[in-house]
Amino acid sequence: MTENTIHMVKINRIINECKDVKTFMFHNSKKTKPKPGQFVMVWVPGVDEIPMSISAYDDANNWAITIKKVGDCTEALHNLKINDFLGVRGPLGNSFNKPVNKNMNIFLIGGGIGMAPLRFLAYDLNISGYEFTIIQGAKVESNLIFMDELYEHDHKNSEFHVCTDDGSYGEQGVTTDIFEKLIKDYTSEQLRNTVVYSCGPETMLFKLFQICRKHNIEFYASLERIMRCGCGICGLCALDPLGLLVCKDGPVFDSKQLNKIEDFGKFKRDFTGKKIFI
Repeated sequence: MTENTIHMVKINRIINECKDVKTFMFHNSKKTKPKPGQFVMVWVPGVDEIPMSISAYDDANNWAITIKKVGDCTEALHNLKINDFLGVRGPLGNSFNKPVNKNMNIFLIGGGIGMAPLRFLAYDLNISGYEFTIIQGAKVESNLIFMDELYEHDHKNSEFHVCTDDGSYGEQGVTTDIFEKLIKDYTSEQLRNTVVYSCGPETMLFKLFQICRKHNIEFYASLERIMRCGCGICGLCALDPLGLLVCKDGPVFDSKQLNKIEDFGKFKRDFTGKKIFI
């Protein structure tokens, strides 16, 4: 059975993370171990197949995907119950690579549902002995996810910062404000020894990219695009002018790639392939 073959899995746990966001856990019979940043194509029979980041994995081969209800397919997923089945294809795409140097200043910066792959990364870094700083941003308190779990990292020599647009929880503002504040007094050497992993709204990612480029900070972003195939056939996730595909060449891209992608922060494609403003 290859990574690109749909197979059915049984849901064994459902967690209500926050308003309109649920995490679905299932045991996967596949022997392939997913990596933080990878995704799966999730199939609801008779409805649709859509990409979803893997938000958790353990050595017992339990996987998790965290889903925000935004359309017909995600609504159908939210209507599923424990012991229901869904189709899964993957893991697909590339992943976040852990720094070779454990003494680097590591930042995980996410907005909204973009925290899903970063949760997986935080777990992987933690069990590997890395220290890191997490910054989560959301519009309002009711949009924050994984809070108890992320605060656990804050008690293990790592840091956790939270902000909301309206100030209903944590600091009032956006993730880029906190990030700039935290690196404000960094020396040139400290900045060169910093790496940022990010996922969330592309406007946020683009702003983070600009900050990192200004300070010569290593930067990785997980991008989201419409995907029909997940394997490089449909072309809906193509990034101009390089023609990179989010499903095959991503979803994680580094600073050098992002610097050459003119679509980044500006355009995406709709279901017909037409470019639209982000």
